[in-house]
Amino acid sequence: MFKKIRKLDYWIAVPFAILSALGVVMVFSASLTNSAMLNFYKQLLFVFIGWIGAFTLFHFNINNWRNEKWIKVMMFGIIGLLIIARIMPAVNGAHGWIPLGIITLQPAEFLKLVLILYFADFFAKHPWQPHVKLPQQPISQINAWFLPFSSLFLLFIMPDNGNIIIAAIIMLTIVLAAGVSKKITVAWFAIAGIGFGLLQPIINLIDKVFHLTGSTHYGILRLINFVNPWADPDQSRQLLYGYYAIAHGGMFGVGLGNSLIKPYLPESNTDFIMAVMTEELGAVVTVIVLILLLIIITRLIILGIRQKRQYQRLVMYGVATLLFIQAFVNLGGVIGVLPITGVVFPFISGGGSSYIAFSAAIGLTLNIAAQQKKKPVIHPNDTVARKDYR
Repeated sequence: MFKKIRKLDYWIAVPFAILSALGVVMVFSASLTNSAMLNFYKQLLFVFIGWIGAFTLFHFNINNWRNEKWIKVMMFGIIGLLIIARIMPAVNGAHGWIPLGIITLQPAEFLKLVLILYFADFFAKHPWQPHVKLPQQPISQINAWFLPFSSLFLLFIMPDNGNIIIAAIIMLTIVLAAGVSKKITVAWFAIAGIGFGLLQPIINLIDKVFHLTGSTHYGILRLINFVNPWADPDQSRQLLYGYYAIAHGGMFGVGLGNSLIKPYLPESNTDFIMAVMTEELGAVVTVIVLILLLIIITRLIILGIRQKRQYQRLVMYGVATLLFIQAFVNLGGVIGVLPITGVVFPFISGGGSSYIAFSAAIGLTLNIAAQQKKKPVIHPNDTVARKDYR
């Protein structure tokens, strides 16, 4: 079993290990004094479980994930956990967590990885046919979207806008990578771009017409604070204190554990850990962290391009998208270019569900990378993979 270690892709494994170690240190440093040791030990436990999971998946037979019944069982299981999470008490205005003693389970973190496996398997077995009209394509059938859309609906009613965005972009990326026509691709990107471009004027208009500035709705408040954080500094204090932390840190930081702003950040060791890290270790270390994450993402894309099997290719693209969008949404919220959505930064932020899910994704991609030289098995109708193989 350990012979496979020689095939380990160090472009993925080494940055993953460095980011994980830094994450444990930063969770301790970014936590308030009365909870620092508890959070430190919890994060150590999560890293241990995550590495065991990654090691197991690295040696797992990748074809076992291709069982359609098993994937549907995972989807139904995640949906069941999301329903349980929805009926649990809200945390900071949103549902989504299942309390398990001193730790909590967040099913949405695992949903994103399961969606990657679901759509990768679907397109590997039902490839896009370039000469078949869209209504006749298997992906156009209602049963193909029932479970994914059900899970997104549950995220919507939590509300968990950040994970909805991430899950939707993952799905879109895999659909496009599966060989969907250029016209449909351009149309989807155009709709998404126009929607984001009109977000600010739409929210401003709604706010003026319905006077929502004083609203207590969780999602509305975050959108209003994103459009104009200075309109209500009390409601926008998390974002504003994030600005102060980044500015205070400068290029080289004020020193590990010396943050002055973290007591004013409600989620200093999770959602806003990048602001605390920048304050304590400086912008230089933050850039290094981003480079390490970019190395993993770039490597996954390169391996995906080289991959001749559709399933493995789409898994690589899906995990690369997950890491990129997750980091982008988190960091975008911290610096104010996106609404604050409450998602964590990969490998750095505290949290068991997220870290274990990311580690599982890394283990899966390391497994695929180790087997890339084996003879590919291509579906007869998979014209995209067959063309690449030639």
